Amino acid sequence: MVYSSPDHFERREVMRKTFLNSTFYKEETIRAIFLLGEVYNSSLQHTIEQENLVFRDIIQGKFIDSYRNLTYKGVLGFKWISENCRNAEFAAKIDDDVIVNFFKIFQHFSFIKFKRRFLMCDKVNPNLYPIQRDTNEKWNVHNDMFKRMLRYPYTSCLGPAVFISRDLIPILYTTASMSPFFWIEDIYLFGILPSKIPALVHHGINQNVSYNYQYTADCFGKQRKECGLVVGMPDPEDNTATVKIWNSLIKTIH
Repeated sequence: MVYSSPDHFERREVMRKTFLNSTFYKEETIRAIFLLGEVYNSSLQHTIEQENLVFRDIIQGKFIDSYRNLTYKGVLGFKWISENCRNAEFAAKIDDDVIVNFFKIFQHFSFIKFKRRFLMCDKVNPNLYPIQRDTNEKWNVHNDMFKRMLRYPYTSCLGPAVFISRDLIPILYTTASMSPFFWIEDIYLFGILPSKIPALVHHGINQNVSYNYQYTADCFGKQRKECGLVVGMPDPEDNTATVKIWNSLIKTIH
């Protein structure tokens, strides 16, 4: 399940051609869906509908596509997977500005297929993530919420990529339907909801995740087999960055 902005046509196209393309994986199949909200622009909506006629992989929710509605996007993904992907061995939530080395997932982290109530991600320990109160801050939270708290009291995940055991998706969806909405998606989906689910495990792969553009390119592109990255961020200013990294990566596989 990929969080994508409505106008990110090129990003979706690149992802379909690279690491989300099942033809690269001999014994595994990836089914990707792109999660979008509603848009005000009728021309943009028409283009999205035309894109979906071709690829049949866009799920559009009944909410306005905005940063503060990302939680709705995640719940939409949980709902769709619960209803349509009952045979999936595990699920992944990713943003459309990352690259994922699924070769390494299948080779070294395939144990997730056999886990239950299991999240694998860039793990954040409880009481580490600060609660922003300044209205000028991007993630500001009203004083009525989490009163007298300075930090979120939950184990959670940083959001660019989270891998989820097969049993957990419907549990998260059901739990969300009974839990008050909170707009900061990382905290809500992978902190608040998991805190209500007994025996859930957050497994940290922090050392396998990078948010540095240059390190991602160098590791995937130059170190190749020695590269420990599972999730990296290509340069957003270079539209060909993901393709370059991917082409370099698959040379070590084939």
